Amino acid sequence: MTRSGGRRWLFLALALVLVAAAAALWLPTWWKNRLDRQTEAIAGVGARVLPGSAGEARRKIDPGMPSEKLVAAIGRPSLSVHTDGSSTHDLWTYYYADGTMTVNLTDGLVQRIALDFHPPNIPTSVRR
Repeated sequence: MTRSGGRRWLFLALALVLVAAAAALWLPTWWKNRLDRQTEAIAGVGARVLPGSAGEARRKIDPGMPSEKLVAAIGRPSLSVHTDGSSTHDLWTYYYADGTMTVNLTDGLVQRIALDFHPPNIPTSVRR
């Protein structure tokens, strides 16, 4: 092997070591921040408070209503959870200044509607 060919491999190996070191320092922080964002989304951190009142929104929807009509009537939820299986289940939470409305959907149809007429307690961060 010539001297210049050996140097080329040495520089390539040095570059790979530097990239590996940078990845070893950067990837754990990136992964932790990614998990924190996902945890906050699940916990509803920073969920929006919708205009209007919970009572007004409740009068616009009925059990058996399809999810598309629900969204058309009162808008997208502040927080939603979805599960798949032999049937789909959704839990949509709507935050209003005067209360919280929780809508349970099965296979895209409204099944149950719950109201809590207290100002919502929306978390601002996830405690560890």
